[in-house]
Amino acid sequence: MSLTYSIDPAAGVLRIVGEGVINQAERLAAIRSWMRDPAYRRGLRTLCDFSAVASTPGLSELREIVSLIQLQSPFIGQKRVAMVAPSSTVFGVARQFQSLVGSSPLEIGIFRDRAQATQWLGLETP
Repeated sequence: MSLTYSIDPAAGVLRIVGEGVINQAERLAAIRSWMRDPAYRRGLRTLCDFSAVASTPGLSELREIVSLIQLQSPFIGQKRVAMVAPSSTVFGVARQFQSLVGSSPLEIGIFRDRAQATQWLGLETP
C-alpha cells in the first residue's frame, strides 16, 4: 500500500504518509485501518505528508472520503489535520478537500512544507 500511517498515543498524533500512485481503494482501506487501530482515539492531531505522491483523488473520490468522515464524525471527534502538499497539483486537490469538508469535525491546514505543518499542529519538527 502506498498510504501508510503510524499513531503516537503519547504525543496524540496520527501520521499519514502517501507515496507513489494511490488508488481510492487504498485510501479508503487506510482510513478504515487507522480508525480500527487500538491506538486510535478521538481528536488525534493528524499530519498527512503527501510530498511523495504521484496521484491525487478526483472530485467524486474526494466526496466519497468526505462522506466517510461525516459518517464517522462522532468517532473521529474535533481535530486538526495538517496536510503537507508541496506540489501545485496536490495543494489544489487538498484545497478542494478542505472546501468539501466544510464545517465537519476537522480543521484543515494546508502547507507547502513539513516544518510549517508540524508547527501549526503544535508538534516539534522531526
